[in-house]
Amino acid sequence: MDLRRVRYFVVLAETLHFGRAALSLNITQPPLTQQIRLLEQELGARLFERSNRRVELTSAGKALLPEARALLAQADRTSTVAVRAQRGEIGELRVGLIGSAAFTAVIPRLILTYRQRFPGVRLRIEELTTQEQLAALLEQRLDVAIVRSVLAPDLPPTLRARRLLEDSLVVAFPSQHRLAGVAKPVPIGALADEAFVMYPRESGTGVYDQIILLCRQAGFAPVVAQEAHAMATIVGLVAAGLGVAVVPESLRGIGANGVVYRPLKEEGARSAIWLVLQSHQPSAQAAAFAAVAKSV
Repeated sequence: MDLRRVRYFVVLAETLHFGRAALSLNITQPPLTQQIRLLEQELGARLFERSNRRVELTSAGKALLPEARALLAQADRTSTVAVRAQRGEIGELRVGLIGSAAFTAVIPRLILTYRQRFPGVRLRIEELTTQEQLAALLEQRLDVAIVRSVLAPDLPPTLRARRLLEDSLVVAFPSQHRLAGVAKPVPIGALADEAFVMYPRESGTGVYDQIILLCRQAGFAPVVAQEAHAMATIVGLVAAGLGVAVVPESLRGIGANGVVYRPLKEEGARSAIWLVLQSHQPSAQAAAFAAVAKSV
């Protein structure tokens, strides 16, 4: 059914005057008359009784009017939904997130700001390692990824990255450790005889390789006593006395009892968090998220 004819019918039914209806529709009267006749032919029912003095709805026209109004309203809603989806105002956004990102000041503010600006978008957040996120992006199981890497992640041409923030690496000591009360930054060489609690290398954050490099530059290889994927678990193992850990400074936000954080002396002891999304034609929701990230 031609929605234009349905709209013509509703306007004429509400005015019951061809001249006024045509003026309201910004057309002349003959095309209006023709379109109403075509609609009647299409439906196989007479919708109006016409005379020289008046126009009245037939019983068929009266029955059609509420249905026609509902049809036009639904068409308007459908059009609005399509436009809003194209703008990224509704739909779904799948976000991957490394565990440490939640402890930064920037990432929670980014997510909150996005939700406030786009309340119609269903936000799905999944905590994954950096490598898991990049694989999910390539397989289109995620729309955006928030990953950690010392330098810009090594990405295929289909993905691009934007740095969101940078933070220092610090040493997490058990509170009774001999270096816990040192006021000055701690050189990595001072940890040569310590047991380390570390991320597994396959976590893909780049922090593992950076720690190994810093230790080698200081002339030793770290002794790894325990590995853990989750940031909170690493801090908890340090609190339990299983060793020391080199972690992003943002983990200070965990505030675990029995753990003291001290800065590292080395200038290269820094890490960064990156936003990764599709290089070409990201979803409207992903593009909007990236725009919010830039503003935040």
